[in-house]
Amino acid sequence: MLTTKQYRSRSIFLLSTFFVVLVLIFMPLYPDLQPGSKTDGLTFMDNFFNSLSKDSAYFVPQERERAKTFEGQAFEADLHYKSPVLAQQAAQVLSANGFTAAAVDTQVKTSGDFGRLLEAALNDADFMYQNQGEAIASKYPALNEKSAVYAWHNTLASLGKTFEKGGGEKAAMLSATQSVNSKALEPSYNYYQVERKPVRQNLPLLIFALVFYVIYTCWYGFGILYLFESLGVKLDH
Repeated sequence: MLTTKQYRSRSIFLLSTFFVVLVLIFMPLYPDLQPGSKTDGLTFMDNFFNSLSKDSAYFVPQERERAKTFEGQAFEADLHYKSPVLAQQAAQVLSANGFTAAAVDTQVKTSGDFGRLLEAALNDADFMYQNQGEAIASKYPALNEKSAVYAWHNTLASLGKTFEKGGGEKAAMLSATQSVNSKALEPSYNYYQVERKPVRQNLPLLIFALVFYVIYTCWYGFGILYLFESLGVKLDH
């Protein structure tokens, strides 16, 4: 059995070193997304895990294969948007990619090849995923890359609603619009400017982070346990 003094010494050592490490975690000592800049440990690890998850969220090649099955399939639709600005942005994106598009208030009337529409949206999603925003912005002079991809997302969502009214014969086209939105446009937008890191190439840091988390939690837990033991507080079963 440890004496009260020994419990107190252990609790002081564990808790003091715990808070020293905590201070170091919150100091800007770790590489940030921008080369040459520094950030705190929590942000660094958040960026690290985002980079790992980005590597597993790349479905553009699969969506391209699916889009090819719709090549030559014509469509015509009246699309609805939440505001005239969004409608104008969507019309610009569609027109720049060779589709007929006329915006009137919050509506856009458009038509063209459905397969080509999906392919055009996937091209911009791929640029976005690869952090090549300038390649998108150069296609649409009045829009930045995020606005353009958001316009694609709104367009496919609105197009999907028109396919819902088409019944079973439009089910495949509806599924395609939903899939491109959820598996290509949304990940590319959410992970924009996040560096892609394969898990296999970053296993040492990943293992260290997980092991450190467990040890650091126990570190604090035993410090608190020894503190209460030194105060004479005991847990009995």
